[in-house]
Amino acid sequence: MAVITKFSNKQVLVIEDLAGMRTQLQMSLSNFDFKKLHVVSSIKDAIRLVRSTHYDIILCDYNLGDRTNGQQFLEHLRTRDMISRNVLFIMITGESQYEKVVVASECAPDDYLLKPFTTEQFHTRLEALMERQEHFAVIDKASDAKDWSKALAECDRILADKDKYFLYASKIKGVMLLKLERGQEAAEHYHHLLAMRPLPWARLGLARALVLLGKQNEAKMLLREILEESPQYMAAYDFLGNLLLLEGSKKEALDVLQQAREISPGTMNRIRNISTLAVEIGRHDIAEEVMEDALRKHKYSPVREAADYAVLSKALIEQERPERALQVLDEARDSFKDKSSSAILAAGECLAHYKTGNLELAEAALAKAIAANGGGLSPQVAASVAEACLVLGREGEANELLKQMVQNNPEDARVHDRVKTVLAAAGKSAAEADAMVNSSMQEVVQVNNEGVRKAEAGQLNEAVSLLCEAADRLPNNMQIVSNAALALALDLARNGYDAQKASNCMRYRQAIIRKSPGYPKLAQINDMLKKIKKPDAGARQA
Repeated sequence: MAVITKFSNKQVLVIEDLAGMRTQLQMSLSNFDFKKLHVVSSIKDAIRLVRSTHYDIILCDYNLGDRTNGQQFLEHLRTRDMISRNVLFIMITGESQYEKVVVASECAPDDYLLKPFTTEQFHTRLEALMERQEHFAVIDKASDAKDWSKALAECDRILADKDKYFLYASKIKGVMLLKLERGQEAAEHYHHLLAMRPLPWARLGLARALVLLGKQNEAKMLLREILEESPQYMAAYDFLGNLLLLEGSKKEALDVLQQAREISPGTMNRIRNISTLAVEIGRHDIAEEVMEDALRKHKYSPVREAADYAVLSKALIEQERPERALQVLDEARDSFKDKSSSAILAAGECLAHYKTGNLELAEAALAKAIAANGGGLSPQVAASVAEACLVLGREGEANELLKQMVQNNPEDARVHDRVKTVLAAAGKSAAEADAMVNSSMQEVVQVNNEGVRKAEAGQLNEAVSLLCEAADRLPNNMQIVSNAALALALDLARNGYDAQKASNCMRYRQAIIRKSPGYPKLAQINDMLKKIKKPDAGARQA
């Protein structure tokens, strides 16, 4: 009978483009008694495996083929929730590159392994990391489920021990308090930590807490102090840029993000923010330079998106180079064939053909964009299709898309600003754009209030019909979705079980849990679900 060790049942993925290093890592891991090993040479192969296999440990070299690095890969995995928080991600890099790699890492790995390293050093590091992995497994599982309250409670339990994981648990606790929007507690937590030592991440956490408390100016001052003292702390640039953007200081926000890019090109998220912002304020030359450079470096990398090519094409069109924009879109079309990508690329094609004066091809491209836009697409895609509609005079269709963007993202100021930018580009005044956003918001508020009123008046069929139609149209609007779920649960409790209604209720409930597991109305929905009497199996068969 095989002996199970602490290593033998762990699933490990190794990504290393150099054959000799792959062999060395594989031999070392096998000698440590790791039995479940996958070793690949490219990010493309790694992503394919991650989609089908749960890994406990990922070892990734910083320098990889496909003109992509390990940091880009980690960001790709984390931002798309492709791996659990409990997965150990270890970055392998040379000593000469270590400082550059670390300052560029807003999305940090669990540890760095510096080449050259001995087998003993490798083994010792792995044992320590796996011990921490086990120690924080409950917190990581709660974080994966977005159960921030449970993760916070477990942090407090670990902190009470005052052991070697005190600072690590303190860092996680701060994040959980911010996730729960408990700004005052978060501020006190970070002040307590900073009284012990000047931790850069604690100062950044304090800035985030100040924003929750409505103290944006204090937060900006603190962020500038952080950057003056630690000019390579990239996350502070990104947060400061975002604050400036939210208050409407777009040029200043772009300047801050450009400063960060000069220190480190950074991840694709920063590249996208810079390029999109540059287009919005008319600095199409910057957008072209930044995005073209990024796409050239990551030509064969899976971290690219169709929207990246759409932004570059927009910058080229605005610089009177529509033919080059069409070439860029053609390059992208070979790699991106899903509905969302097809819609945004076709919208860009419409704008380019319109710029050349070929209205027939512009209309054909818009038809493709609208056909691909089957609903449920991102605000970025919807905005691009709306912009294409507006240049061809199809204002009604554009307004419907823009209205849905606002109603589906009622609290997202960035989305509302994007809507106003699209309208401004079409010649609408600021007052007209504001009126459009406000009327869209008011319309969905009225639908919600009418549904709630009908439910309270006992008109449950009408309430369910109204709210479910709105919830299916606006799946990101948590107020609408939660009220639809609650109306269905109330109907099921009062009027008896109905399989279709129960299925819809659970579908909306799951949508709330995925997006906001701490949403206040979820408890009310759960309480109502407990009152539903389900028919037994015999009754259903009869």
